[in-house]
Order: sequence, then C-alpha cells, then structure tokens
Amino acid sequence: MSRRDLTILDECGLSRRRFLASIAGAAGGMLFGLLSPGTARGNSTMRTLTLGRVLMGTVVEIEANHPDLSIARTAIEAGLQRMENVDRLMTVFQHDSEIGLVNRMAATRAVAVGQETFAVLTEAERIARMSDRAFDVTIHPLVQLWRDTTEAGRLPSSQEIELTLGLVGIDGLSLDSDNRSVRLRQPGMGIDLGGIAKGYAVDVAAEAFKDGGVRSGLVDAGGDLRVIGRSRDGDVWRIGLRHPLAPSRLLLSVLVEDEAAATSGNYFRYFTVGGRQYGHLLRPRTGTPADAALSATIIAKSAMRADGLATAAMVHGAGAMDLIRRVRGVEGIVVNPLARHPEKVSVQITPGLRGRVELLDRFAELEL
Repeated sequence: MSRRDLTILDECGLSRRRFLASIAGAAGGMLFGLLSPGTARGNSTMRTLTLGRVLMGTVVEIEANHPDLSIARTAIEAGLQRMENVDRLMTVFQHDSEIGLVNRMAATRAVAVGQETFAVLTEAERIARMSDRAFDVTIHPLVQLWRDTTEAGRLPSSQEIELTLGLVGIDGLSLDSDNRSVRLRQPGMGIDLGGIAKGYAVDVAAEAFKDGGVRSGLVDAGGDLRVIGRSRDGDVWRIGLRHPLAPSRLLLSVLVEDEAAATSGNYFRYFTVGGRQYGHLLRPRTGTPADAALSATIIAKSAMRADGLATAAMVHGAGAMDLIRRVRGVEGIVVNPLARHPEKVSVQITPGLRGRVELLDRFAELEL
C-alpha cells in the first residue's frame, strides 16, 4: 500500500497536505511520506492533481488521478462547482438560500425548494427516525441560543433551554413530495443542515468524477471524505483518524475502497465560557452538549449518510455503537475515554472493520 494514501479524517478544516507535511518529520517519514504527481509506484502513467478551496466553513481538497491532467482538472473543477452550489442552496447563514428562505417563512407558508435540498431534507428525516431523533435538523434554534449566550460570555439558562426545546423536533418538519415543498409547523422553528449538507456536497463532487471519466480520486471536506475507486497505485486507500485527546497525532488508520467516511467530535469545535469548553454538538432532547463519546466515525457508501449518522452516534454517546450496529450497510468506530485512565482511550469497531483498522497509539485499547 502506498504511504501517500494516508489521508487525515477529522473536523478541523486544516489542509491534509499541510498536516501531513507538518508531522512527517517527527514520524521520520515512515507513515507520512508524500510522493510527487506522476511518481506513484506500479503505474507510471497515472498522474495526480489536487486542488483546494475554502467552502462550507472548511478547507476542501479534491484529488484526481488520471493520465491526462486536463481531464483531472476538469473533473475537480466540476466537483468544486457542484459543492459551491450545495453551499449556496443550503447554508443557514444566507437569507436568500433555500434553507434561509424556509427558516424565514417558518410556519407562515410552505416553501418550494429544488431537488437537491429536498433530497437532503428527506434523508435527514430518515436518519432522524432511524436514530431515535438523535439527529435532528430542526436544532437550529438551540444552536443559535448557545451561540448567542456563549458569545455574551454566559451559558444558556435552564429556562431558556426549556423554552427553546419547544421549537425543536423533527415532527415539526413537513415535507410535501408532490409539490417538493417544506414547511415548519411553528413560528420560531429553523433548520440547520450543518450535520448533513457537507456530506451531500462530497457525494456530488464524487459524482462529478464519474461523469468526467475519472475513476480514482478523493474528496476531502474536513471531516467528510469519499474515495473514488482505488488509489493511483491500484491499492485500497488508507485514511487516518486523529487522536481526540492529542489531535497533533493519529489514533488509527482504516482501509477504505469506493466508500465515504465521516467523523464527528468536539475536539476542534466548541463553545467557550469562562475558559471552559463545551462541545458544539447538542442533544435535541435536552438542549445540552453531547460529550459522552470523544468521537464517532461512520463508513458508508454515501458521505451524506455517514455525515448524519456520525452526528447521531455522538449524540447517543454511550449508546453510539448500538445505534451503528442497527443500521444496515454501514461500519463505525467510536472512541471513548477510559474512566480510570483519562489520558487513554478505548476504540470500539463494528465487526465489518476487523482487519481494516490499525491502531497507531500503543496505549489505546481496541474493543471488538
């Protein structure tokens, strides 16, 4: 397997190339060697092109492997354009996006949306049901409450949380497939697709590869990742998961082929009050941070599904692995703290990942 194929899977939004380069020296180059385009072993005709852009609040990097770099560039640019379109449609930060319009109209009237937004909302509703509502895109009012109060230097009060919880619930989201319209059933409700839209954007970028005749590549959007086919060497890809207690190093690697992976965790994004950090992932039922698990990673055919289920698994906390095992067609990794050893972690994996996961931290404990 090519050492070049170790790609970092996390939510930090850093360039994976910069991260690999920064720690390659410390590792003696043994795990993080970087090969130049056109020098991959086993296939001297394959060339690699990587382009990046800041999109959807993170650094997106897309790598295409093809003998003709002009074809690789066309596929990458088409993928980036599709991702930009997803961001334009589904961002919560622009009033004129389709989601922005739905949130403004709230319970006033149903809003017709495009096919892409409706497809993501439909999948979000499906994941909410299969996760017992641990994943809930109507969490926007809670996120806004925590953002506003912590920016003011305080935590939300129990009364504020209780009032806001009345505006959260997937049952308050009405999807009309006949008219492809969306309605929120109470004033003050709002949708936030932050836990699933990025995964969908990764999927449409990967589809652009197939449309453009590129059969090997990778789309990496800071925590949401999809590999197309095998690497340029013809080997399966190897992706690395950062250690949640020491993000400058890797906890493990996992083999993937023509699959998507997404990791959710609180170690790069959080609310801060009085010098204390509170996880940015909130429980839709309680309005409080979900911090029982350190990270959850889902491997699936769809980055959109992996994205939503990774968030749901983090919210489930102690029940994360039970949730993952109930969902057909996915594999998962859950990292938990060890109660008597706060500097160590346990790593739970689903049966389908046996033989595909390699621990890189000798102090971590693997649970099958």
